[in-house]
Order: sequence, then C-alpha cells, then structure tokens
Amino acid sequence: MEITFLGSVGEVGKSAILIKTEKARILLDYGIKPNDEPEFPAHVAPKDLDAVVITHAHLDHSGAAPLLYMDEGPKLYSTSMSLETCEILLEDFLRLSGYYVPYEYLEVEYMLGRAKRVYYREPLKIKDVEIELLDAGHIPGSAQVVINADKRLLFTGDINLIKTRLLDGADVSQTDVDVVITESTYAKEAHEDRRELERRFIEECYRVVEDGGVVLVPAFSVGRSQEILCILVAHNFKHMLSTDGMAVKLLDLYLRNREFIANYGLLEKVRKRVNIVSGKRERKRVLEHPGVIVCPAGMLKGGPAAYYAQRIANDESSAIFLVSYQIPGTPGALLVSEKKLMINGEEVPVKARVEHFLFSSHAGQKELQAFLRSFNPGTKVFTVHGDGDSCEVLANWAREECSLDAVAPSLGMTYEV
Repeated sequence: MEITFLGSVGEVGKSAILIKTEKARILLDYGIKPNDEPEFPAHVAPKDLDAVVITHAHLDHSGAAPLLYMDEGPKLYSTSMSLETCEILLEDFLRLSGYYVPYEYLEVEYMLGRAKRVYYREPLKIKDVEIELLDAGHIPGSAQVVINADKRLLFTGDINLIKTRLLDGADVSQTDVDVVITESTYAKEAHEDRRELERRFIEECYRVVEDGGVVLVPAFSVGRSQEILCILVAHNFKHMLSTDGMAVKLLDLYLRNREFIANYGLLEKVRKRVNIVSGKRERKRVLEHPGVIVCPAGMLKGGPAAYYAQRIANDESSAIFLVSYQIPGTPGALLVSEKKLMINGEEVPVKARVEHFLFSSHAGQKELQAFLRSFNPGTKVFTVHGDGDSCEVLANWAREECSLDAVAPSLGMTYEV
C-alpha cells in the first residue's frame, strides 16, 4: 500500500490523501484552504482514480472535489448527511467567493450525481479494497475511513472523542490496524472540561441578558450553531433565543435526518423554542429585546452575525461571545485580540463585552493522546491537519510515549507501508 499526501501537511486545510493498492487508487478527501483567496491541494488526475471518499462536508475536506468532475469523474462515497451538507456549502461557497473558483454549479451537480450514500459500518468493495465508514463525532454525518487491503488503515478525518449535546463521540472500536492517519489540530492544547465550559457560558449569558443586554453568539452554520442552541435549551435558559441565516437551513436538515443526531428530542425542543429571524425588519426588532442570538458566520466573515455585531458594538450592556477558534486575519480574531471590529473599512473599538468560549468539535490534546495510546506499539502513524509544528509535536509524543512508528509527513511525498 502506498500513501501520498496531497495536502493538509503542517497546516489545517486542503485535506487530500491518495491511497494506492495493487489494483485500486482511492482519494480520501479533496478540500481547499478557505482563505479570502482559496488555496487548492496538489493535482490528481480524475481518470486515475477508482473512488473518492469524503469524510465530511467542511470545505477544507470537500471544497476541491468538484474539480474532479469536469467530465464524468470517479464514484464518490460519503454519508447521506455529508452529501446533503456538501451541496449547501459548495453552492454557498460559489455564491459568496470574491475570487475565481475553477469550477461552477454544474460540476457540483455532476459530483453529486456520481455520489453513493454509505451507512456507517456498511462494507464497501472497490477492486481489492474493502472500505468502512465509522462515526467521527465531529459534525453530523462526519466519518472516519477504514481501508482493508494488504494492510489495514484508519483515517480519522476530523474527529471528536467526547459526547456533546448534538452528537455522541467518535466510534473508536477499530484499533487493530497497521496504519493510522490522524488529525493534529489541538495536539498542543488541552480543552476545558465540557461541563464547566457549558456552566460558564450559561452563567455569562444570564449575566448579560438580565442586565438588559443582547448576547450575540457568532457560530458556524454547520453543527456549532445547533450545538450552542442545544446547550441553551438543555440548561432551560429562560430568555429569548433567536437564530438566523444558514443555521436555520442546517437545523431543519438535521431534523430530517434523526439517525445522525444523538439527542433528537433535544433538537426538536430547540426548533420549538427558538425564534427564527428572517429579513432586515425582524433583525432590527430582535435587537430591541434582551436575549441570545446564535447565527453564522462563526468568525464574523459576513452572514447575519456581522450585521448584529455592528449594531451592538457600541452597547456596553450587550456582549459578543465567540464559540470557536478564530483564524488569524479574520474579523473574529481581530475582535478577540484587540476588541475591534472592521466597519466600513475602519477598525472601530467595541464597547460591548467580548468573551471567547472554545466549544471545539475536534479532539483536544488529552483526547488525542488517549486515542493514540489505544493502538499497538509499532503501528505506523501519520500526523496531519495541524498548524505550525502541531503535527511534529504529536508525532514526537506518539513515538516517545507510545512506541508508535509516527511521522509528520511531507507534502507530495509517497510512503510505502
């Protein structure tokens, strides 16, 4: 078996891994790095591929895949939830991108036409390879990939190992493997205990709202907005809850796909409890009442959250609570580091309170280390999907602490296992 790393090496973004066996060539993910000007992974010829497997719908794992479907293209495999979410995110990406994207809606349509929906733990045969998808616990529909050929390989994709309000943690039953390709996003950072994080978040929401303010929670439309709403409803938050934008579309998608949701009853309560905002007039009205507004974009790069943030920026009684990692250079990162918003091209000081609660959908340092301890000494491990030296740090730890044959791979390199 040969493994070639076409992206996501020493960085978060452009996930793309080519697996070659005696008879088959399988591409695991084909994502972009969604900067202002999107970056794409190394080229792979569609005619050379027998299959593409997409672990989940986030653009850093799926955003380059339509490039493979300028013509007929290979068969594509993913969960039904990931395919539906891909359609929403790819169309939104094309609509909003200010830069040239080398594919159009037609290629997205062709790609989805070549797609086959796969259930978790459903065996899938491609030439001399058997593939199985396992729940990754990252977002609804996310998957790990097990490849059985002359060697047995596990690719984590993006993985979350703890139970959240929306999802159970990842399926970690498949530890008898020869090769592991693991994400390294938080290899150097331990996450706060989830229960304590929820308690602090709810307490601070009450503090602001009961003083007459509005709490804006900028959150990703896929998974994070719904998770935050589930947390608020699970804690019986007494005040007005609102959501807006694409978060509503994803909430309704999840309600149509209950098999991918751990606590479907809680999500139903969210839908009944939350105020759905639509249109400028209603956005103005919702700001007139104390409450919590949860909506995208999670890093304040557009979406209704950018509008709400500008409206409450000067209100000392209100607050902006960020709930995800903020990529350097984004409006959210500027807000966290300098307490400023970019308004009409100028950096404007923000009087509203600003707090950062990291509700991550990735495994933290402690969880990644426990996960790697579950594999047999000598197992080959490749660490990917980590910024800076995160991949190197995790590989070094795995070698020293677990006696794993771990390496942070190089871009474009092929490794025989």
